[in-house]
Amino acid sequence: MSLSDLIVMILGVALTIMVFSYILGDRLFFGIATHILIGVSAGFLTLVTIQKVILPLLVAPLSSPAAPGFLLALVPMTLSILLILMLFRRGVQAGAIPLALLSGVLAALAIIGVTRGTLAPQLLSIFSRFDPAQLIQEAEPQWSSLFEAMMILLGVISVLFVFHHQGKTKTGGVVRPVFLEGIGSIGQIFIGITFGALFVGLFSTALIALINSLSDIITFLKLWF
Repeated sequence: MSLSDLIVMILGVALTIMVFSYILGDRLFFGIATHILIGVSAGFLTLVTIQKVILPLLVAPLSSPAAPGFLLALVPMTLSILLILMLFRRGVQAGAIPLALLSGVLAALAIIGVTRGTLAPQLLSIFSRFDPAQLIQEAEPQWSSLFEAMMILLGVISVLFVFHHQGKTKTGGVVRPVFLEGIGSIGQIFIGITFGALFVGLFSTALIALINSLSDIITFLKLWF
């Protein structure tokens, strides 16, 4: 084992023990490990931003005025200057311009990404469940496929009715018909199952990370004892 690998292993074991100290009620070492994690993450993100974004897309085009991207690079430079002006009281209003532009672009990208990457494929998947070629094979109905399609359709409709509000009373309560309450209750069951599956996935991921950390600690202890 090289010296660098040994140092990395020692640091990993030390940070793991510092995180585990939170179980014993010691928040000092846990706070130190958390701040180290945040600092390293922020430093790494800053370094990647400088190397991958600022230097090639801003500094390099501005260093050569004859390049085609010189005028285009003036736009992010101007927006960056307006953001820097927000550090001063008189420049707060000027900094609202790039923030509004950034918020609008991010919102548009998020809506497009969700629509094309999640909503549209899921809707097409639901429609494909009712394809006669899948529900009927060799002139016989496929009851399992039909039941699965109906359950998916029921889940989608019931979850949508969970967030349906018919009206509000003067006291602030929501008034909905009885059948909407029933369908909404079924939708809450589907939502609970979904969140349970997500929790199991997160828990299993965290458990795998814990096992890897414990394996590293055991390996380190075997080297010294």
